[in-house]
Amino acid sequence: MVFKDYTFSLYVFLAVAVILFTGHIHGAGLCDNSPNKQVCYSIVYNRTVPRDATVAACHKLVYETKDARVVAQRQGKSLEIDLCITEFNRALNTVKHALTGLEARDYLTVKAYINGTQLNYETCDYFYQHYGKINPIAKTTKHLKDIASVGAYLATLLK
Repeated sequence: MVFKDYTFSLYVFLAVAVILFTGHIHGAGLCDNSPNKQVCYSIVYNRTVPRDATVAACHKLVYETKDARVVAQRQGKSLEIDLCITEFNRALNTVKHALTGLEARDYLTVKAYINGTQLNYETCDYFYQHYGKINPIAKTTKHLKDIASVGAYLATLLK
């Protein structure tokens, strides 16, 4: 009889530990209200501080934007691709300003700059729509917009 009580208590303890551990792994709720939870979890990973998560989002934007620029450069030469590459370069500069704002703890500026990167990616898509063409890197720009929206969301958690 006593052994059954210990076994039950052990299971309850393990269940509580797993729930708490899982919450810690996924950033202790940082992604609960995120516009894209899957992308948010990939950025936040095990971070529990909004500032650290926002820094990670900015670094991910830099890395992914550089990759997107390479993908765009591999496309055939066109006015739209050249304009997209220009927008990617602008996005890189904008993210660098966001990181500077994070260092200065100017969180309203950080959110504005991250939203600015999202506008850069949307502008790339707009060029193709404006000229009535299909964007060959549409999946790439959508991914960048998702990261930027999560970054802007994380910036709203800063205080």
